[in-house]
Amino acid sequence: MDYAKRVRNDNWMNFSVLRHRNFDGLLVTSKNSGTHWIKYMLSVALADTYGVERPKFFSENAVRPYIGWPKDDPVFPQLPRLAFSHTIPHRLADWRWARALAQLPPYALCIRHPMAILASHHAKWEYDIQVSWLDYLKGDPSGAQFRCDLYWLARFWNRWGDIDAAYPGSVLKVHYEDTQRDPRATLEAIAAQWDIELAPDAIEAALLAGTKEEMAKKTDPDGEPNVLQNRKQTLAELFTGEAMDIYAEHIATLFRHDLGYDLLTPPA
Repeated sequence: MDYAKRVRNDNWMNFSVLRHRNFDGLLVTSKNSGTHWIKYMLSVALADTYGVERPKFFSENAVRPYIGWPKDDPVFPQLPRLAFSHTIPHRLADWRWARALAQLPPYALCIRHPMAILASHHAKWEYDIQVSWLDYLKGDPSGAQFRCDLYWLARFWNRWGDIDAAYPGSVLKVHYEDTQRDPRATLEAIAAQWDIELAPDAIEAALLAGTKEEMAKKTDPDGEPNVLQNRKQTLAELFTGEAMDIYAEHIATLFRHDLGYDLLTPPA
């Protein structure tokens, strides 16, 4: 009952998708899916391509002049209008007439294997949520207790899976694991999806700036903590026994789309 109520609320009461009009591109990211990394690399590439200063840090506020919130006013008029969001789209996004009226932009959807998202999120926020790994996996159907859990992921996965299935090509799925293997290909694919050109040397500079070692030098003292956290346990260690039983049951009962993942097998 709590979960169904939250789904209805997300689908019908979240009108943030209407702020997406008049943008050249939207970066929509699942929680703990390389958001800071990808936004920072794109921001450096945009800055070098269009001849503006680079962001001083990789924090959310530092990159907002390049890829901001949909409600932000432009800071650098010469840049393409880009924004990012963690939003779960309103049902209006399902209807062709509403999409045309709202002039929804092309989307780049950054996602990661749910097992990795859950492990990363628990490691990052354990000091705040203060629950065991098993209790965290059980989740909160109402969506009140956690910023991200299996119930949040199911709502996010299902709605964007619906949009992707209904409007092929409107959503570019960017798998975090593919970005790890070939970050250049990710930057080029996102730029192509948004129909913007990034200079080759600007992409090269972004790749160099986006290494973990270089990003560690650009930590914002006022930014979000634990962004570059290092998880101690492997996914194979975390998803075993009762933990795997809880996870598998949630996947079977909540998820309608896989978004290109084998949801029951840990990623390599």
